[in-house]
Amino acid sequence: MQRVLITGAAGVLGREITGLLERSGDYELRLTDMLPLDTAREFRPADLTDPEQVAGLAEGMDQVVHVAAIHPWKPYTPQQYLDCNIKGTYHVVEETARAGARLVYTSSVAAMGYEVGPAAPLPFTEERPCEPVDSLYSISKLAGEQFCAMFQRSHGLRWVALRPGTFIPRDEADPAYGLNLLGIGVHREDVAQAHLLALQSDINGEAIIVTAGVPFSQEESDELLSDARTVILRHFPEASRLEEAGVALPASLPVCYRIDKAQRLLGYEPQHTFARWLAHWLDARP
Repeated sequence: MQRVLITGAAGVLGREITGLLERSGDYELRLTDMLPLDTAREFRPADLTDPEQVAGLAEGMDQVVHVAAIHPWKPYTPQQYLDCNIKGTYHVVEETARAGARLVYTSSVAAMGYEVGPAAPLPFTEERPCEPVDSLYSISKLAGEQFCAMFQRSHGLRWVALRPGTFIPRDEADPAYGLNLLGIGVHREDVAQAHLLALQSDINGEAIIVTAGVPFSQEESDELLSDARTVILRHFPEASRLEEAGVALPASLPVCYRIDKAQRLLGYEPQHTFARWLAHWLDARP
C-alpha cells in the first residue's frame, strides 16, 4: 500500500483528492494543513512557511501531493504569495527530496502565462514558452516547477507537475460555468482524478495541463480571438440552442487549452467537458 502525504488537505482540492484516494483503498494517507481537520487519517498540523514544521512531514512516505497554495480567488498580499506559494513550496520540495519520496506538485496553467502570440497560439499546449508576467501568483507557480527541476538535478527528485485551470466551485446550471469549460475552467473532480492518475504513473520531470480541454486547433488561433462564436458553432453545432435561449456565445476566447499530453501520458479523460455540460443543459430545458 502506497504511503502518501497530502498538503493543503483542508482545502477544496485537498479534500477532493483525499476522498478519492480513500475510496480507492490503495493508499495510506498522512494529511497536513494550517487549518484544523476532522479526519480519521493521520493529521499533522503545520505551517509550511516554517522549515522546522515541515521537517519530517514526508518521512516514510512514498509520494507527496503538494496541493497547499493560495489562489487569486480571494485577495492576498504579495507577502502572502511569497510566503505560502514560494517559501512554503520550496520547503515541501526540499523535504520530499530529503525523504526520497516522489512529488506530485499542483502547479497551474498560470505558470505558462496568458498572452497569445506567434510563439504561443491558441489553444495553449505545454510547448508554450512559460512567460508568467501577469501576476505574482503566476510567477509563484512557475517557481514551484523550477524548484522541482532544481532538486531533480541536485538530489534526484522524481516529480510531476499538474497544471490545472480554475476549479473554484460554481453553479453548474449557470451557462457561464459551461462556457468557462471552453477556456480556463475545469471541475475539481477531474483535477482530483488527474492527481490519482499521476500517483499511479511513473512519469518524471514533466508538467502537464489539466483542464476540460477543447477540440480547437492552433490554426484557429486568430479566429478564436476575433470570432470565437463561429469556431464554437463549428465544433459544437448544438450550442446554437444556447443562443436561442438568450445565452450569448463569446465573441473572443482569449485563453483555452489542449489536453493531449494529459490524455497520452496519464490516460486522463475529463468527465466534465463543455460537450457533456451542453447535452445535460439541453436535456434539462423544458
